[in-house]
Amino acid sequence: MTCCVWSNRPTAFILAMLISVVGVPMDGSAQAVGDALAQNDGRGSVTDARGAADNLDVTGKLYGGKSSAMDIVKRQQAPRREAAKAVPKTGDWFEDWIKGPSVLGDWGGYRPMLEDLGVTLSGFSATDLLGNTSGGQRQSFAVANSTLVALDIDFEKLVGLPGFLIHAEAWWAGGNNLSGANRIGNLFNVATAYTPNGLYLAQLYAEQKLFDDKFMLQAGRMTTANNFASLPVSADYVSVATDALPVSLPVNTLPFTAPPSTQWGSVATVTPIPQIQLTAGVYAANRPSSELNGTNGTNFGLDLDRGVMPVGQLAYLREQHKGDTGLPGTYYLGGFYAGDKYDRLDGGPQKDGNYGFYAMGQQMVYREGGPGSSQGLTPWLSVTYQPEQSINLLPVFVAGGAVYEGLIPGRDTDTTAIAVYYGKLSSDVEDTTGETVLEVNYTFWATPWLGITPDFQYVFNPSGGSSSNDAAVFGGQINFIF
Repeated sequence: MTCCVWSNRPTAFILAMLISVVGVPMDGSAQAVGDALAQNDGRGSVTDARGAADNLDVTGKLYGGKSSAMDIVKRQQAPRREAAKAVPKTGDWFEDWIKGPSVLGDWGGYRPMLEDLGVTLSGFSATDLLGNTSGGQRQSFAVANSTLVALDIDFEKLVGLPGFLIHAEAWWAGGNNLSGANRIGNLFNVATAYTPNGLYLAQLYAEQKLFDDKFMLQAGRMTTANNFASLPVSADYVSVATDALPVSLPVNTLPFTAPPSTQWGSVATVTPIPQIQLTAGVYAANRPSSELNGTNGTNFGLDLDRGVMPVGQLAYLREQHKGDTGLPGTYYLGGFYAGDKYDRLDGGPQKDGNYGFYAMGQQMVYREGGPGSSQGLTPWLSVTYQPEQSINLLPVFVAGGAVYEGLIPGRDTDTTAIAVYYGKLSSDVEDTTGETVLEVNYTFWATPWLGITPDFQYVFNPSGGSSSNDAAVFGGQINFIF
Protein backbone atom coordinates (compact mmCIF):
# COMPACT_ATOMS: atom_id res chain seq x y z
CA MET A 1 0.00 0.00 0.00
CA THR A 2 0.92 2.58 1.43
CA CYS A 3 3.27 5.06 1.74
CA CYS A 4 4.70 5.19 4.62
CA VAL A 5 2.41 3.61 6.61
CA TRP A 6 3.10 1.76 9.64
CA SER A 7 2.31 -1.70 9.32
CA ASN A 8 1.63 -5.54 10.59
CA ARG A 9 -2.34 -10.46 13.03
CA PRO A 10 -2.59 -13.08 15.34
CA THR A 11 -1.98 -16.75 14.67
CA ALA A 12 -2.72 -16.76 10.94
CA PHE A 13 -0.28 -13.92 10.45
CA ILE A 14 2.48 -15.01 12.82
CA LEU A 15 4.25 -16.77 9.94
CA ALA A 16 3.98 -13.68 7.76
CA MET A 17 5.34 -11.59 10.60
CA LEU A 18 8.32 -13.92 11.03
CA ILE A 19 9.02 -13.69 7.32
CA SER A 20 8.81 -9.91 7.65
CA VAL A 21 11.34 -9.79 10.42
CA VAL A 22 13.75 -12.35 9.00
CA GLY A 23 13.50 -11.09 5.42
CA VAL A 24 13.81 -14.62 4.01
CA PRO A 25 15.65 -14.59 0.68
CA MET A 26 13.55 -16.36 -1.94
CA ASP A 27 16.00 -16.42 -4.82
CA GLY A 28 19.75 -16.22 -4.44
CA SER A 29 21.73 -14.00 -2.12
CA ALA A 30 20.65 -10.50 -1.10
CA GLN A 31 21.37 -7.76 -3.59
CA ALA A 32 24.08 -5.28 -2.65
CA VAL A 33 22.31 -2.19 -3.90
CA GLY A 34 24.81 0.36 -2.68
CA ASP A 35 27.57 -0.61 -5.09
CA ALA A 36 25.15 -0.33 -8.03
CA LEU A 37 25.67 3.40 -7.71
CA ALA A 38 29.41 3.46 -7.78
CA GLN A 39 29.62 6.22 -10.36
CA ASN A 40 28.00 9.65 -10.32
CA ASP A 41 28.48 10.15 -6.58
CA GLY A 42 26.72 6.92 -5.75
CA ARG A 43 23.67 7.80 -7.79
CA GLY A 44 24.02 5.38 -10.69
CA SER A 45 26.48 3.33 -12.65
CA VAL A 46 26.22 4.68 -16.16
CA THR A 47 29.54 3.59 -17.64
CA ASP A 48 27.96 0.64 -19.45
CA ALA A 49 24.96 2.62 -20.67
CA ARG A 50 26.04 3.35 -24.25
CA GLY A 51 24.59 0.69 -26.49
CA ALA A 52 23.49 -1.36 -23.51
CA ALA A 53 20.58 0.56 -22.07
CA ASP A 54 18.76 -2.63 -21.24
CA ASN A 55 21.47 -3.44 -18.69
CA LEU A 56 21.77 0.03 -17.17
CA ASP A 57 22.01 -0.44 -13.39
CA VAL A 58 20.92 2.69 -11.59
CA THR A 59 18.75 1.20 -8.89
CA GLY A 60 21.10 1.72 -5.97
CA LYS A 61 19.55 4.75 -4.33
CA LEU A 62 15.96 4.00 -5.29
CA TYR A 63 14.91 2.53 -1.98
CA GLY A 64 13.81 3.48 1.46
CA GLY A 65 10.23 4.62 0.99
CA LYS A 66 8.76 2.66 3.82
CA SER A 67 11.10 4.32 6.20
CA SER A 68 9.42 7.46 5.12
CA ALA A 69 9.24 10.51 7.25
CA MET A 70 7.82 9.68 10.64
CA ASP A 71 6.04 13.04 10.86
CA ILE A 72 4.15 12.30 7.63
CA VAL A 73 3.21 8.84 8.86
CA LYS A 74 2.01 10.15 12.18
CA ARG A 75 -0.19 12.78 10.60
CA GLN A 76 -1.67 10.34 8.10
CA GLN A 77 -2.37 7.60 10.62
CA ALA A 78 -3.55 9.90 13.44
CA PRO A 79 -7.30 9.63 12.71
CA ARG A 80 -7.17 5.82 12.61
CA ARG A 81 -5.05 5.59 15.74
CA GLU A 82 -7.10 8.10 17.71
CA ALA A 83 -10.34 6.37 16.69
CA ALA A 84 -8.93 3.05 17.85
CA LYS A 85 -7.79 4.54 21.16
CA ALA A 86 -11.29 5.94 21.72
CA VAL A 87 -12.94 2.51 21.48
CA PRO A 88 -14.07 1.54 25.02
CA LYS A 89 -12.26 -1.41 26.58
CA THR A 90 -14.39 -4.57 26.75
CA GLY A 91 -12.31 -6.48 29.28
CA ASP A 92 -11.65 -9.19 26.68
CA TRP A 93 -7.91 -8.90 25.97
CA PHE A 94 -8.17 -10.44 22.49
CA GLU A 95 -10.99 -8.15 21.33
CA ASP A 96 -9.28 -5.11 22.84
CA TRP A 97 -6.06 -6.06 21.05
CA ILE A 98 -7.75 -6.57 17.68
CA LYS A 99 -9.57 -3.22 17.92
CA GLY A 100 -6.64 -1.36 19.42
CA PRO A 101 -4.24 1.00 17.63
CA SER A 102 -1.10 -1.16 17.82
CA VAL A 103 -0.07 -4.76 17.15
CA LEU A 104 2.01 -4.51 20.32
CA GLY A 105 -1.03 -3.71 22.48
CA ASP A 106 -0.92 -1.38 25.47
CA TRP A 107 1.44 -3.51 27.59
CA GLY A 108 -1.13 -4.04 30.31
CA GLY A 109 -1.74 -0.31 30.60
CA TYR A 110 1.93 0.66 30.94
CA ARG A 111 2.22 2.03 27.41
CA PRO A 112 -0.43 4.78 27.82
CA MET A 113 1.04 5.48 31.25
CA LEU A 114 4.44 6.09 29.66
CA GLU A 115 2.86 8.27 26.97
CA ASP A 116 1.26 10.41 29.68
CA LEU A 117 4.76 10.84 31.11
CA GLY A 118 6.11 11.88 27.70
CA VAL A 119 7.72 8.65 26.50
CA THR A 120 6.15 7.39 23.25
CA LEU A 121 7.14 4.35 21.21
CA SER A 122 5.95 4.15 17.61
CA GLY A 123 6.91 2.51 14.34
CA PHE A 124 5.92 0.05 11.65
CA SER A 125 6.98 -3.11 9.85
CA ALA A 126 6.36 -3.45 6.12
CA THR A 127 6.91 -6.60 4.08
CA ASP A 128 6.75 -6.66 0.27
CA LEU A 129 6.14 -9.97 -1.51
CA LEU A 130 6.45 -9.26 -5.24
CA GLY A 131 7.30 -11.08 -8.45
CA ASN A 132 7.52 -10.21 -12.13
CA THR A 133 5.57 -12.75 -14.17
CA SER A 134 6.95 -11.39 -17.42
CA GLY A 135 9.67 -9.10 -18.71
CA GLY A 136 12.77 -7.81 -16.99
CA GLN A 137 16.11 -9.56 -17.24
CA ARG A 138 14.47 -12.70 -15.85
CA GLN A 139 11.32 -13.71 -13.98
CA SER A 140 11.83 -13.69 -10.24
CA PHE A 141 10.18 -13.38 -6.83
CA ALA A 142 11.52 -11.44 -3.88
CA VAL A 143 10.62 -10.73 -0.28
CA ALA A 144 11.81 -7.54 1.43
CA ASN A 145 11.14 -6.11 4.87
CA SER A 146 11.77 -2.82 6.59
CA THR A 147 11.05 -2.31 10.27
CA LEU A 148 11.29 1.04 12.03
CA VAL A 149 11.08 1.72 15.75
CA ALA A 150 10.96 5.33 16.93
CA LEU A 151 11.17 6.85 20.39
CA ASP A 152 9.91 10.33 21.29
CA ILE A 153 10.72 11.88 24.65
CA ASP A 154 8.49 14.89 25.34
CA PHE A 155 10.32 16.95 27.95
CA GLU A 156 7.29 19.18 28.51
CA LYS A 157 5.39 16.21 29.92
CA LEU A 158 8.45 14.65 31.51
CA VAL A 159 10.04 17.60 33.32
CA GLY A 160 7.96 20.65 32.38
CA LEU A 161 10.25 22.02 29.65
CA PRO A 162 7.77 23.55 27.17
CA GLY A 163 7.93 22.46 23.53
CA PHE A 164 11.16 20.41 23.77
CA LEU A 165 11.39 16.89 22.34
CA ILE A 166 14.05 14.30 21.45
CA HIS A 167 13.36 11.93 18.56
CA ALA A 168 15.35 8.76 17.80
CA GLU A 169 14.90 5.96 15.25
CA ALA A 170 16.32 2.49 14.68
CA TRP A 171 15.84 0.76 11.35
CA TRP A 172 16.18 -2.89 10.32
CA ALA A 173 16.08 -4.12 6.72
CA GLY A 174 16.31 -7.57 5.17
CA GLY A 175 15.44 -9.33 1.94
CA ASN A 176 16.09 -9.10 -1.78
CA ASN A 177 15.84 -6.40 -4.44
CA LEU A 178 13.39 -7.34 -7.22
CA SER A 179 14.38 -4.24 -9.19
CA GLY A 180 18.06 -5.26 -9.23
CA ALA A 181 20.04 -5.41 -12.45
CA ASN A 182 19.81 -9.22 -12.72
CA ARG A 183 16.05 -9.29 -12.10
CA ILE A 184 13.74 -6.57 -13.47
CA GLY A 185 16.58 -4.09 -13.90
CA ASN A 186 14.40 -1.00 -13.64
CA LEU A 187 14.87 2.47 -12.15
CA PHE A 188 11.89 2.91 -9.82
CA ASN A 189 12.23 0.19 -7.24
CA VAL A 190 8.95 -1.74 -7.15
CA ALA A 191 9.31 -2.45 -3.41
CA THR A 192 9.38 0.37 -0.89
CA ALA A 193 10.29 -2.12 1.83
CA TYR A 194 13.63 -2.87 0.19
CA THR A 195 16.67 -1.21 1.73
CA PRO A 196 20.23 -2.60 1.75
CA ASN A 197 20.21 -5.26 4.46
CA GLY A 198 21.33 -4.26 7.92
CA LEU A 199 20.57 -2.56 11.20
CA TYR A 200 20.70 1.23 11.02
CA LEU A 201 20.63 4.19 13.32
CA ALA A 202 18.32 6.54 11.44
CA GLN A 203 17.19 9.97 12.65
CA LEU A 204 18.36 11.39 15.97
CA TYR A 205 17.42 15.01 16.57
CA ALA A 206 16.17 17.57 19.05
CA GLU A 207 13.07 19.68 18.45
CA GLN A 208 11.97 22.92 20.07
CA LYS A 209 8.58 24.60 19.49
CA LEU A 210 7.96 28.22 20.45
CA PHE A 211 5.31 30.94 20.18
CA ASP A 212 2.27 28.65 20.42
CA ASP A 213 3.89 26.22 17.98
CA LYS A 214 4.17 28.86 15.26
CA PHE A 215 7.95 28.35 15.21
CA MET A 216 9.76 25.00 15.28
CA LEU A 217 13.50 24.37 15.23
CA GLN A 218 14.98 20.89 14.69
CA ALA A 219 18.66 19.95 14.73
CA GLY A 220 20.67 16.74 14.65
CA ARG A 221 20.88 13.71 12.39
CA MET A 222 17.95 14.15 9.99
CA THR A 223 16.56 12.88 6.69
CA THR A 224 15.44 15.51 4.19
CA ALA A 225 12.15 13.68 3.58
CA ASN A 226 11.14 14.40 7.17
CA ASN A 227 10.48 18.04 6.28
CA PHE A 228 10.60 18.45 2.51
CA ALA A 229 8.94 17.12 -0.66
CA SER A 230 6.85 14.40 1.03
CA LEU A 231 3.16 14.33 0.20
CA PRO A 232 0.98 12.45 2.73
CA VAL A 233 -0.71 10.56 -0.14
CA SER A 234 2.57 8.86 -1.00
CA ALA A 235 1.87 6.47 1.88
CA ASP A 236 -0.72 4.69 -0.21
CA TYR A 237 1.70 3.13 -2.70
CA VAL A 238 4.14 0.21 -2.83
CA SER A 239 6.46 1.62 -5.50
CA VAL A 240 9.34 3.71 -4.21
CA ALA A 241 8.84 6.24 -7.03
CA THR A 242 7.27 8.86 -4.75
CA ASP A 243 7.60 7.20 -1.36
CA ALA A 244 8.66 9.06 0.69
CA LEU A 245 9.77 11.66 -1.85
CA PRO A 246 10.26 11.74 -5.64
CA VAL A 247 13.13 9.35 -6.34
CA SER A 248 14.82 11.78 -8.70
CA LEU A 249 15.85 13.96 -5.75
CA PRO A 250 18.08 11.47 -3.87
CA VAL A 251 19.20 9.80 -7.11
CA ASN A 252 20.53 13.05 -8.58
CA THR A 253 21.60 14.64 -5.30
CA LEU A 254 22.76 12.19 -2.68
CA PRO A 255 22.47 14.58 0.33
CA PHE A 256 18.73 14.95 -0.41
CA THR A 257 18.06 11.91 1.71
CA ALA A 258 15.22 9.44 2.15
CA PRO A 259 15.27 7.28 5.28
CA PRO A 260 17.17 5.59 6.73
CA SER A 261 19.92 7.82 5.23
CA THR A 262 20.63 10.93 7.29
CA GLN A 263 22.83 14.02 7.38
CA TRP A 264 23.69 16.52 10.04
CA GLY A 265 21.17 19.29 9.61
CA SER A 266 19.04 22.02 11.08
CA VAL A 267 15.50 22.95 9.99
CA ALA A 268 13.34 25.92 10.95
CA THR A 269 9.59 25.96 10.27
CA VAL A 270 7.41 29.04 10.60
CA THR A 271 3.60 28.95 10.46
CA PRO A 272 2.48 32.61 10.38
CA ILE A 273 -1.12 31.62 9.63
CA PRO A 274 -2.68 28.14 9.66
CA GLN A 275 -2.75 27.93 5.86
CA ILE A 276 0.90 28.89 5.22
CA GLN A 277 4.06 27.12 6.32
CA LEU A 278 7.59 28.26 5.50
CA THR A 279 10.42 25.78 6.00
CA ALA A 280 14.16 26.30 5.56
CA GLY A 281 16.89 23.78 6.25
CA VAL A 282 20.64 23.37 5.92
CA TYR A 283 22.20 19.91 5.67
CA ALA A 284 25.78 18.74 5.40
CA ALA A 285 26.74 17.42 1.98
CA ASN A 286 28.77 14.57 3.46
CA ARG A 287 28.46 11.79 0.89
CA PRO A 288 29.56 8.87 3.13
CA SER A 289 26.87 9.83 5.64
CA SER A 290 24.17 9.48 2.98
CA GLU A 291 25.49 6.14 1.79
CA LEU A 292 24.33 3.13 3.79
CA ASN A 293 26.95 0.54 2.85
CA GLY A 294 29.16 -0.28 5.81
CA THR A 295 28.20 2.71 7.96
CA ASN A 296 24.83 1.58 9.36
CA GLY A 297 23.91 5.20 9.98
CA THR A 298 26.81 5.75 12.35
CA ASN A 299 29.02 7.93 10.16
CA PHE A 300 28.85 11.08 12.27
CA GLY A 301 31.53 12.90 10.33
CA LEU A 302 30.88 16.57 9.58
CA ASP A 303 32.99 17.27 6.51
CA LEU A 304 32.08 20.83 5.53
CA ASP A 305 34.79 20.80 2.87
CA ARG A 306 32.16 19.15 0.68
CA GLY A 307 29.82 22.09 1.24
CA VAL A 308 26.26 22.18 2.49
CA MET A 309 22.78 21.80 1.02
CA PRO A 310 20.27 24.58 1.79
CA VAL A 311 16.63 23.70 1.08
CA GLY A 312 13.55 25.94 1.12
CA GLN A 313 9.86 25.09 0.87
CA LEU A 314 6.59 26.99 0.82
CA ALA A 315 3.56 24.94 1.86
CA TYR A 316 -0.09 25.84 1.41
CA LEU A 317 -2.30 23.79 3.74
CA ARG A 318 -5.83 24.30 2.50
CA GLU A 319 -8.81 23.68 4.80
CA GLN A 320 -6.79 21.79 7.42
CA HIS A 321 -7.15 24.09 10.41
CA LYS A 322 -9.47 23.23 13.28
CA GLY A 323 -12.97 24.39 12.34
CA ASP A 324 -12.37 24.37 8.56
CA THR A 325 -15.19 22.70 6.64
CA GLY A 326 -13.92 22.71 3.05
CA LEU A 327 -12.09 20.00 1.13
CA PRO A 328 -8.47 19.69 2.37
CA GLY A 329 -5.42 20.08 0.17
CA THR A 330 -1.64 20.14 0.57
CA TYR A 331 0.68 21.99 -1.84
CA TYR A 332 4.48 22.32 -1.82
CA LEU A 333 6.84 24.50 -3.83
CA GLY A 334 10.55 24.08 -3.10
CA GLY A 335 14.12 24.33 -4.28
CA PHE A 336 17.64 23.50 -3.15
CA TYR A 337 21.34 23.85 -3.92
CA ALA A 338 23.82 21.13 -2.95
CA GLY A 339 27.56 21.61 -2.65
CA ASP A 340 30.25 19.02 -3.41
CA LYS A 341 31.59 17.93 -6.79
CA TYR A 342 29.51 15.82 -9.18
CA ASP A 343 30.74 13.37 -11.80
CA ARG A 344 29.55 14.04 -15.31
CA LEU A 345 27.54 11.27 -16.92
CA ASP A 346 29.72 11.33 -20.04
CA GLY A 347 32.91 10.89 -18.03
CA GLY A 348 34.02 14.53 -18.35
CA PRO A 349 35.51 16.67 -15.57
CA GLN A 350 33.56 17.01 -12.34
CA LYS A 351 31.14 19.89 -11.87
CA ASP A 352 30.79 21.99 -8.74
CA GLY A 353 27.34 21.97 -7.14
CA ASN A 354 23.89 20.82 -8.15
CA TYR A 355 20.45 22.36 -7.81
CA GLY A 356 16.82 21.64 -8.49
CA PHE A 357 13.17 22.51 -7.97
CA TYR A 358 9.98 20.67 -7.15
CA ALA A 359 6.23 21.35 -7.12
CA MET A 360 3.61 18.96 -5.81
CA GLY A 361 0.13 18.87 -4.41
CA GLN A 362 -2.82 16.75 -3.42
CA GLN A 363 -6.40 17.98 -3.25
CA MET A 364 -9.55 16.21 -2.13
CA VAL A 365 -12.21 16.84 -4.77
CA TYR A 366 -15.05 14.68 -3.44
CA ARG A 367 -15.90 13.77 0.15
CA GLU A 368 -18.29 11.29 1.68
CA GLY A 369 -19.68 12.43 5.01
CA GLY A 370 -19.47 15.82 6.63
CA PRO A 371 -16.55 18.12 7.49
CA GLY A 372 -13.58 16.28 8.90
CA SER A 373 -14.29 13.02 7.09
CA SER A 374 -11.29 11.55 5.25
CA GLN A 375 -13.45 9.42 2.97
CA GLY A 376 -13.44 10.50 -0.65
CA LEU A 377 -11.34 11.08 -3.76
CA THR A 378 -7.94 12.82 -3.66
CA PRO A 379 -5.96 13.34 -6.90
CA TRP A 380 -2.30 14.36 -6.69
CA LEU A 381 0.61 15.48 -8.87
CA SER A 382 4.37 15.73 -8.33
CA VAL A 383 7.03 17.29 -10.60
CA THR A 384 10.79 17.71 -10.12
CA TYR A 385 13.26 19.49 -12.40
CA GLN A 386 17.07 19.55 -12.19
CA PRO A 387 18.38 21.42 -15.23
CA GLU A 388 22.00 20.17 -15.33
CA GLN A 389 21.63 17.15 -17.61
CA SER A 390 25.37 16.53 -17.60
CA ILE A 391 25.28 15.40 -13.96
CA ASN A 392 21.62 14.52 -13.28
CA LEU A 393 20.52 11.05 -14.32
CA LEU A 394 16.83 12.01 -14.00
CA PRO A 395 16.55 15.71 -14.90
CA VAL A 396 12.76 15.49 -15.24
CA PHE A 397 10.39 13.43 -13.10
CA VAL A 398 6.58 13.58 -13.26
CA ALA A 399 4.11 11.48 -11.25
CA GLY A 400 0.38 11.68 -10.71
CA GLY A 401 -2.52 9.63 -9.50
CA ALA A 402 -5.51 9.44 -7.22
CA VAL A 403 -6.53 7.75 -3.97
CA TYR A 404 -10.09 6.96 -2.92
CA GLU A 405 -10.62 6.19 0.77
CA GLY A 406 -13.77 4.19 1.52
CA LEU A 407 -14.67 3.32 -2.08
CA ILE A 408 -16.34 0.02 -1.10
CA PRO A 409 -19.41 0.41 1.15
CA GLY A 410 -18.69 -0.73 4.67
CA ARG A 411 -14.90 -0.45 4.20
CA ASP A 412 -14.54 3.16 5.25
CA THR A 413 -10.78 3.19 5.92
CA ASP A 414 -9.61 1.04 3.00
CA THR A 415 -7.88 2.85 0.14
CA THR A 416 -7.89 2.31 -3.62
CA ALA A 417 -4.91 3.89 -5.35
CA ILE A 418 -3.68 4.38 -8.91
CA ALA A 419 -0.58 6.21 -10.13
CA VAL A 420 1.67 6.73 -13.13
CA TYR A 421 5.37 7.60 -12.69
CA TYR A 422 7.65 8.88 -15.45
CA GLY A 423 11.35 9.70 -15.31
CA LYS A 424 13.25 11.10 -18.30
CA LEU A 425 16.86 10.00 -18.45
CA SER A 426 19.54 12.55 -19.21
CA SER A 427 20.38 13.11 -22.87
CA ASP A 428 23.99 12.42 -21.87
CA VAL A 429 23.09 8.76 -21.31
CA GLU A 430 22.98 7.44 -24.87
CA ASP A 431 20.44 4.97 -26.22
CA THR A 432 17.97 5.58 -23.41
CA THR A 433 14.69 7.46 -23.18
CA GLY A 434 12.74 7.25 -19.95
CA GLU A 435 11.02 4.79 -17.65
CA THR A 436 7.27 4.74 -16.97
CA VAL A 437 5.51 2.71 -14.29
CA LEU A 438 1.77 2.16 -13.79
CA GLU A 439 0.66 1.12 -10.29
CA VAL A 440 -2.79 0.04 -9.01
CA ASN A 441 -3.50 -1.29 -5.53
CA TYR A 442 -6.10 -1.74 -2.80
CA THR A 443 -5.30 -1.57 0.92
CA PHE A 444 -7.51 -3.64 3.19
CA TRP A 445 -7.31 -2.59 6.85
CA ALA A 446 -8.10 -5.85 8.62
CA THR A 447 -7.58 -4.12 11.98
CA PRO A 448 -6.50 -0.58 12.89
CA TRP A 449 -2.91 -1.89 12.97
CA LEU A 450 -2.85 -4.39 10.08
CA GLY A 451 -2.96 -3.34 6.43
CA ILE A 452 -2.86 -5.81 3.52
CA THR A 453 -2.23 -4.40 0.05
CA PRO A 454 -2.59 -6.45 -3.15
CA ASP A 455 -0.53 -4.52 -5.71
CA PHE A 456 0.05 -4.51 -9.47
CA GLN A 457 2.75 -2.59 -11.31
CA TYR A 458 3.65 -2.51 -14.98
CA VAL A 459 7.12 -1.25 -15.90
CA PHE A 460 7.47 0.27 -19.37
CA ASN A 461 11.00 0.56 -20.83
CA PRO A 462 12.93 -0.54 -17.71
CA SER A 463 15.84 1.87 -17.10
CA GLY A 464 14.87 3.69 -20.29
CA GLY A 465 15.77 0.68 -22.42
CA SER A 466 13.96 -1.70 -24.72
CA SER A 467 10.20 -2.22 -24.50
CA SER A 468 10.86 -5.93 -25.00
CA ASN A 469 11.77 -6.04 -21.31
CA ASP A 470 8.51 -4.44 -20.12
CA ALA A 471 7.65 -6.17 -16.85
CA ALA A 472 4.37 -7.08 -15.15
CA VAL A 473 4.74 -7.20 -11.35
CA PHE A 474 2.20 -8.84 -9.05
CA GLY A 475 2.18 -9.25 -5.29
CA GLY A 476 1.45 -7.21 -2.24
CA GLN A 477 2.53 -5.64 0.99
CA ILE A 478 1.75 -6.41 4.63
CA ASN A 479 1.92 -3.51 7.10
CA PHE A 480 1.90 -3.65 10.87
CA ILE A 481 1.61 -0.53 13.02
CA PHE A 482 3.46 -0.63 16.33
